[in-house]
Amino acid sequence: IMPNVIKTSDRDALLDSGALKFAFTLAEVLITLGIIGIVAAMTLPTIVKKYRTIVIQTQLKKIYSVVAQAMLRAAPDGDYKNLPLIKDPGGTESAKFFFDNYLKPQFKVTKTCVDKAGCWTPSIAKDGTGASGNKGVGSGVVSFVTADGYAFSIDTWSSNHSSQVMDYFGVQSSDYAAIVAIAIDINGEKKPNVYGKDVFFYVMTERGLLPAGNDKTDDEVSQECQTIGRYCFSNVMRHNWKINEEDTF
Repeated sequence: IMPNVIKTSDRDALLDSGALKFAFTLAEVLITLGIIGIVAAMTLPTIVKKYRTIVIQTQLKKIYSVVAQAMLRAAPDGDYKNLPLIKDPGGTESAKFFFDNYLKPQFKVTKTCVDKAGCWTPSIAKDGTGASGNKGVGSGVVSFVTADGYAFSIDTWSSNHSSQVMDYFGVQSSDYAAIVAIAIDINGEKKPNVYGKDVFFYVMTERGLLPAGNDKTDDEVSQECQTIGRYCFSNVMRHNWKINEEDTF
């Protein structure tokens, strides 16, 4: 039995009526999928990076706001010249006092480490130098982890270390005010644990909470952010909270 054969005239009539349609061949479908895959592979990393950049910017704004509120609790009258850091600013007890009374109430803390390992993952500068210890950033520090994944390191400095604070953190302080240095890893123990990428620095002086690098010029902040990374939060703030995409992880 011969199969039915559609005449050319009948086929044209069916095409015109929409009753007869041609489909893609398997080869054409595979080629199309291959092209889509190539385009996706080229564009997806860029989309993911832009998304991560927005997430980091949001995290930085949030954490700065929360820590600033904690600072106000430390000096509700706005006078930071006499921070209550007991009688030994610069020691572990001062850091613990500051944490217990002013930072801890602002967070849901899941773990606390007083001058010991367990809450902070060692971090390094962008150029591979300046690695922090596993206790935190500084000596005699209090570090803690929050329920939303942040890791903090708190280090207090005595007033006679103002020149060292300026050299290290780029923040000027007077010779009579206690100083609190705060390092925050926005994703805790997860990588990259690098200054300026997921680890950022703040300093509290008699002027309140300031980003590291606050008293440096734009050029100094930009250059330091590209090499060491302690001033990167200041760099972000000076550029309307925008992060360099190369700093996105």
